Amino acid sequence: MSGRTNSRSGKDRRQWQQRPTTERIAYANQLLVLHPRFREAVSLLQRCHQSGKQAGEPVCGAILGASGIGKTSVVDHYRRLNPPQETDTALCQPVLKVTLQPDARPKGIAADLLLALGDPAWSRGTVESLTNRAVRLLKHCGVELIVLDEFHHLFDVDRAKVMTKASQWLKVLIVNTGVPVVVCGMPEAEYVLSAEHTERRFKQRLILHCFSWRTAAGQREFCGMLKKLDETLPLAKLSGLASADLAGRFYLACRGVPDYLMTLIRGAAAEALERGNEQIEMEDLARIYERCLAQQRVLAEQSNPFIGKLDKTALDRVQAADQSRTAGVGLSPRASRAKRRAVSASDYLGGRQ
Repeated sequence: MSGRTNSRSGKDRRQWQQRPTTERIAYANQLLVLHPRFREAVSLLQRCHQSGKQAGEPVCGAILGASGIGKTSVVDHYRRLNPPQETDTALCQPVLKVTLQPDARPKGIAADLLLALGDPAWSRGTVESLTNRAVRLLKHCGVELIVLDEFHHLFDVDRAKVMTKASQWLKVLIVNTGVPVVVCGMPEAEYVLSAEHTERRFKQRLILHCFSWRTAAGQREFCGMLKKLDETLPLAKLSGLASADLAGRFYLACRGVPDYLMTLIRGAAAEALERGNEQIEMEDLARIYERCLAQQRVLAEQSNPFIGKLDKTALDRVQAADQSRTAGVGLSPRASRAKRRAVSASDYLGGRQ
């Protein structure tokens, strides 16, 4: 089942009640809202992809942003628009996604390419033999666009050093194949893109940011996302997710990180359906926050936003996760070792742990 994007009328929404709960939860888990910045990233992929079919050098690009910002969702969506096709001689893959391993070097990148292309002997051989096989297979499999995920692995954070040989190897691959490359990664990948061997090649660049709450425009964008999600959920009734009170709670609970927001929405929809309810309630959101997000590094110091009154003071000073002083988005060592707070969602609301 592909990602879902269409909203439904009131009459259509009531038809969800005829569907099995498992089917509705599966639908919710694949919801995808094509908000403006998502579409901008898809457009970058399209521009680079089409350049490979035209005369001249291929146009290469970069999509960068913090963890959870939606880079992988963009790439997976674009791959669904350009799916693999079985032929008599090969599995043609117009868009090839390759995940780079840490401490990336030329031999490792060539092996990652061969693995993504389905070569059973993907790790065997010298860097030269692996590269030659990769070039042949890229042509044989009809690859028109290569997406390199985790591109920041070409930057050694400990030594603050770009993997020069790896960036040189990538330049040669682009020249020899004529296949455009789009790289995706954390913001530190900018160091790699600024290196001598890559700067001129990767002209199309987009940095994805978290949703913001500090401006009226940012709030409108965030509330628009909530409204679209509410309209698209496989529930018979709207849940009022974009109301002023709930929108503020959502922002405190996700700090503008799309992945955190979707974790809340999908989890709460499943909670509601499993209780036989056709709307998301505050207690559903409180349980999911406590179960899935409360220990995340950027959220670990705050109380559950879905319990009690909305903390408007906290909302007035909140920053997006990628603007916060907190280093990064994820589970900190201290948070992972921390004891649970005395007050939790289950203390107030009961339900599953």
